[in-house]
Amino acid sequence: MDRASGEWLAFAETDLGVARHLLETYRPQPLEIICYHCQQSAEKAIKAVIVAHGAQGGMPKLHDLSFLLDQVKNAIKIDERYYDAADALTPYGVAVRYPSELALEERHARSALRHAEALLDWAKINCE
Repeated sequence: MDRASGEWLAFAETDLGVARHLLETYRPQPLEIICYHCQQSAEKAIKAVIVAHGAQGGMPKLHDLSFLLDQVKNAIKIDERYYDAADALTPYGVAVRYPSELALEERHARSALRHAEALLDWAKINCE
């Protein structure tokens, strides 16, 4: 793994760790912040893969996770479940920054955590 991909993955791990910590220890649970960190973890994980496979034209400065996955779909096989995870997480990158945009429950945060974990695991494999 190259240094740049490793740095992106380290940032992704940190965001995921913050999300886990907040979900398990912080009361009341800041669900929008947990979901935001899950989206950020997934975004940074996908960007690690983009870097590992040669970001053609530079790194996209977008938060649409499916769009980011599309940047490497010609270089590596991407199972549809990762697109599903990306689609589930993408709204948390922007909408949760504004009050009353999303009505969240703990189940949403737990689901976001699972999606982020799956995308991070996928990224680690595809950065080797």
